This record gives sequence, C-alpha cells and structure tokens, in this order.
Amino acid sequence: MLTLAAQGPRSMEITPRVHSIPVSHPFLRGPLASNVYLVVDGAQGALIDAGYPDDGSVRPRLEYLRGMAGPSEGSGFALKGSSPKGQALKLEYIIVTHHHVDHCGGAHALRQATGAAICMHPLEASILSEQRSDAPQDVDAPGGPRAMAEQLRAWRQATAQATADRLVEGGDTIRLGGVTIEVIDTPGHTLGSICLYLREERVLFTGDTVPGLGTVVILPPPAGDMALYIRSLERLKGYEATLVCPGHGPPLRDVARKLQELIDHRHEREQQILSAIGRGQGRLAAMLADIYPELDRHLVGMARGQLLAHLAKLQSEGRVVKRGEGEYVLA
Repeated sequence: MLTLAAQGPRSMEITPRVHSIPVSHPFLRGPLASNVYLVVDGAQGALIDAGYPDDGSVRPRLEYLRGMAGPSEGSGFALKGSSPKGQALKLEYIIVTHHHVDHCGGAHALRQATGAAICMHPLEASILSEQRSDAPQDVDAPGGPRAMAEQLRAWRQATAQATADRLVEGGDTIRLGGVTIEVIDTPGHTLGSICLYLREERVLFTGDTVPGLGTVVILPPPAGDMALYIRSLERLKGYEATLVCPGHGPPLRDVARKLQELIDHRHEREQQILSAIGRGQGRLAAMLADIYPELDRHLVGMARGQLLAHLAKLQSEGRVVKRGEGEYVLA
C-alpha cells in the first residue's frame, strides 16, 4: 500500500526502505513525470535517478532530503529518521539508469549539494563525457523543436556535467547499509541502460526499460536497439521481483504480466510492419499511415523512430530488405 510521507514535499513511502520523490515538470506532468527514488537502510542512502536539471526539479528533491536531514558534517549532509537507533543517514550514491536529461539531468546539482557519488554504466558515461548536448533524447519540446530548443540545449549541457564517480555494469553490486543493490544490464532504450534490483525487498528499479504506463520509445541504432530491448525484458523475467519502480508512472506489482505485455506488444508491432510490407506498403510514410492512422502530429517523429528500430531488427534477422530510397520488401 502506498502512503504519503508526513514531512517534506509530496512524496510516497513505497516500502520502509524505498521512497518516491515525484516532481511535475512542463515536459512531463502527472503520472508521466520523471520518478526519483530514495533507498535507505541503516546509516546510508542512495537516489535512483535524478530527474531534470532545472531548479524546479532539483530544489523540491533537496527540500525533501533536507526535511529528513540532521546536522551536516563535512561535505554533503546527513539524513535522519531511517535508522532504528536514530543515527544520521548519509546519502552515498546517485545511481543513474541512463543518460537522458529527464533521468540524469539533476545528478550533478544533487551531487554538489550532498557529496554523493554518481554511478552509471560506462557507455552512458562516455556519452556525457563527450559533452554531447545533441545526444539522442526521447523527449521533445511540447511546442515543437523551436519553442524550447535553447532550453533543451542548456539542460543537456547541464546533464553532461554528471561525470561518473563510479562505473557500474551488469553483475556489479552496491552495498547500502545492510542491503544489496544489484546492477542489471538492460540495453535497448539506450545502449547503456541499466536496471537495479534491491534484493532484500525484491524491488526492481527500471528507469525507462519498463514504464509504469504504456510503452517506451526505442530508437534505431546507435541511439537504441530493439533486439537488445526485447532480450533485456526477457532477462528481467529471471528475477523474483514483486514490485517494479519505473522511471515514469506508478509502481507495478504484477511484474511478470507487465514484462510479457511489453514483449508481446513489440512482437505485435513487428507483425503489423511485416503485414504492411506484404501488402505493398513498404515505404516508411505508408507504414506510418497504416499503423498509426490517427497519430498526433507532435508524435510523428517518435513513431517514425519506433518503426525504424523495428525495421533495423527485422533487417538484422534477414526478414526484410531495404531497397532504393527508403522502401522495404520481405526477404
């Protein structure tokens, strides 16, 4: 059962060790806003993801942490109230599931305020270390590319400041008090996406790999990879998770069903693509009109990317062939 915490900004205590610190944002509001989680045990704490880098996203999360905080010693600050003995709790880590601005953007500012170490996959760290403000993103300005282009550029540059203090890959573990957070490689949404498994609670933090509502954008290589994404979902089925804490949307308790739904959706989309090609609608524009007949114009770019990701997978499997200028035929 979800309960509201009694102090600080609106938050949710999901389990005694897991708190959500949601903040609405102009890009993603309500249930689609980026989730940031606080994991606490004994005298240690960790944030899972960091939200956007703007003050309206970072400040409420710091206020929540400070609402739990005791006297600060040295760099960073201590958090109180999580230990049965009442000792102060130190924020040790900010673990980033992937480099996108809505998940990694606030990491540097939160590190500066708390002294916590940023942890991420080497592939995601490489993108940020290159200061690639034009790195592929799965969020766009709601008013079109011109309305918020400068703001997006500034946010991506702020995100690039989140240099990794610790690189983590699948199979690595992070000890936090008396609990273990296991790192799981789940490439697909990005090539270095990770999920995190809190073993003692059987809680799975999934970033954008498993959303709480709907599906997630998968772009074609090199930004993403549909074949890897489906394999990542299959990999997650091997964990005995009883709760998913997604990067967007509400927590999920029927974990196996959600994973299978996402896998089935991708296979169904493949069949739609193969059917369209088989009926002679092998150009991308024709496939878009056939598969997404009533799509909002602001979502056309994302839909096109999804189709290209599926087509790249089908090409690699030898099931379709690209001919001429953007026309696909069955192999």
